[in-house]
Amino acid sequence: MSITCKDLHFNYNGKPVLTAVGLAVREGEFCVLLGRNGSGKTTLIYCLAGLLNPFRGSVTIDGIDLSLATRGDIARRVGLVPQEHVDIFPFRVLDVVVMGRTARFGFAQRPGQEDYQEALRILSELNALDLVERNFNRISGGERRIALLARAMLQAESTLLLDEPTNHLDLNNQYRLLTKIKKLCREKGICVVASLHDPNLAARFADTVTMLQNGQVLAGGAVDRVMTASMVGQLYQTPIQRIETDDGGMFFAPIPLDTPSPEGYNGDAQDGRWT
Repeated sequence: MSITCKDLHFNYNGKPVLTAVGLAVREGEFCVLLGRNGSGKTTLIYCLAGLLNPFRGSVTIDGIDLSLATRGDIARRVGLVPQEHVDIFPFRVLDVVVMGRTARFGFAQRPGQEDYQEALRILSELNALDLVERNFNRISGGERRIALLARAMLQAESTLLLDEPTNHLDLNNQYRLLTKIKKLCREKGICVVASLHDPNLAARFADTVTMLQNGQVLAGGAVDRVMTASMVGQLYQTPIQRIETDDGGMFFAPIPLDTPSPEGYNGDAQDGRWT
């Protein structure tokens, strides 16, 4: 289980959006894409899902070149949770989740009892059994994110692509959801690529980070190596301090632009720590 893209270029109407992007995510790895609005994160997610075709470069999943794969082959391996989702027919949440199985069905095949049982198991893992009988169109935006994640988990064998999965979720549910995703990586060896806005969530949950700036990779690699105050500040174009937490993690906080740097803080140091 792996996903790789090499020298990926993508244009919208002749305007470069992604330029020479490279990415490699191994089995059981949680990779987070970080970048400002318009940096190319969503476009990269859709290229990795095979929904957008780059004009140069390649994407491979489990060793299969997406340019040579059928939609069915891709759908069985890759589950996508998009950033936004329009209303659909008033199905129960359980039925929406079971729709993830259609990628594996033949012509005129219908979901069976086993498919519904597996959908219930996944919803239980996500602490979302209370949604089972509810109308998908009438639940909150955060609840829809959970339902669509469950559908993607039911569909995909090896890879999940998540575009802003924590949108519309409160702090508690952000941590619950990302904890579940991290557990999937560790216990099932699933590859996950997720775009996030919050560098602190990336620092807490990701194994690797790829920073995108103007459609190019600014930096990529293990969280501890890549996520320095200097690099995060450069990515978001704002002064940043990195604070070590009691549990050995890290927290990034912007330094107000209208105040001097805190006394004793070396803001230009690579690790950006207090001195």
